[in-house]
Amino acid sequence: MSRAFFGFIAVMLACVFTSGARAWDHPGHMTTANIAYAEIERMRPDLMEKIGLLFLAHPDPAPFWVAAGEAKGEERARRMFLECARWPDDSKFTNNDRLTWHTARWAVVAKEAPAEAKAAVEARRGKPYGQGLEALALNYGMLWNPESSPTERVWALCWLMHVLGDLHQPMHVSDLYSQQFPAGNMAGSMGYVMDPVSKAPITLHILWDSNVLRLPTLEAVDKATAQFIRKYPRSALPELKANPVSNPNHFREWAQESHQVAIDWAMDVDMAVDPDKDQTSEELVKKMVNFILNGVAPVDDAPDLPEGYWEKLQNTAERRITLAGYRLADLLIAAADEIEAQRRFVGR
Repeated sequence: MSRAFFGFIAVMLACVFTSGARAWDHPGHMTTANIAYAEIERMRPDLMEKIGLLFLAHPDPAPFWVAAGEAKGEERARRMFLECARWPDDSKFTNNDRLTWHTARWAVVAKEAPAEAKAAVEARRGKPYGQGLEALALNYGMLWNPESSPTERVWALCWLMHVLGDLHQPMHVSDLYSQQFPAGNMAGSMGYVMDPVSKAPITLHILWDSNVLRLPTLEAVDKATAQFIRKYPRSALPELKANPVSNPNHFREWAQESHQVAIDWAMDVDMAVDPDKDQTSEELVKKMVNFILNGVAPVDDAPDLPEGYWEKLQNTAERRITLAGYRLADLLIAAADEIEAQRRFVGR
């Protein structure tokens, strides 16, 4: 097994598992969905009943029934909507899983990167690793197509919600090539920093995933939703001025916003790497799994974050999550309008 294959496994594990601190793929995705739900309810209340009924057609209904609990009516629909955003992670390693859809990683090249690292980047020809962009285009197309079945549409809805959230996170769209990581740091999953919360080593990728949202409870998600909307109303986000449906490149542009954060500062940190250079790739995979599942890092210590980094990370994560929520609402409303317009056109 090659180191390149290990890197693929490492970043995929980072995308679908959570550490001891719950990751962006749960409370972060739920908060994005909650913001979108609130926006749709505010702008298009006529869609709420249709959204609630859609989840009855999901091909993997069990997680949705669990998420709904004893709730009824609109609250039941809201809980299912939140589960939809995290369902791609909750269905990990099943037939519904699509590991390569969680990222679209462009290179970040450090000035001191060795010649072989720069050559590896050149060989990528500007293309990202991962199929996140293709997944967004595919699932959004399936969502607004009036010929899609309810089962196809709700499956596509959940993947659209999830991948859209993923690509608003800088580590999901970036690989660092440097003297320390000549083959790339695999979306920040191969370098460790000191977690300001747990005071223990954590991968840079999972630190960004975790950010400040570490509880996947409805109470925590509702609190974060209210705080983020208050802090970042639509009027404070100039990126929302463009109509996403009229721009065929919007998914790529949104992901590259995140990538620019990685270029500008998010990857510019000292990181600890496993000092055992001679271990096999299988051993590296086991260590990564042990860290993700049990919180046991392969290093005993890791560098502290640069001054101001943690505060900047929190503010950026909050802003990106909120932006994704507004964009998601706009996309879903546009999809609903497109379906209705096409059905009127053909007389259905």
